[in-house]
Amino acid sequence: MSNDFPSLGLGVGALVVALLVYVAVLLVVLWIFYLIIRAAVTHGIMRASARGAFTAVDRSAAPPQRHYPPQPPQHGPPGGYSQ
Repeated sequence: MSNDFPSLGLGVGALVVALLVYVAVLLVVLWIFYLIIRAAVTHGIMRASARGAFTAVDRSAAPPQRHYPPQPPQHGPPGGYSQ
């Protein structure tokens, strides 16, 4: 058995290490992006809360809402004319 490619193991090992480093960097970038977005959303919610965006709205001055019962299906031609 001859050993024509002695650096083949180093190449595969380097490829595996490079792939692991790539995935690790990608995960760290996504994690930092998540933390930035979470902080921005929290800050926005806190600002909206400070301005009173989540206070109860007084609906006593609003007109009453009317809920009509569902209409039964209409049979026949459009327009209501029957022959």
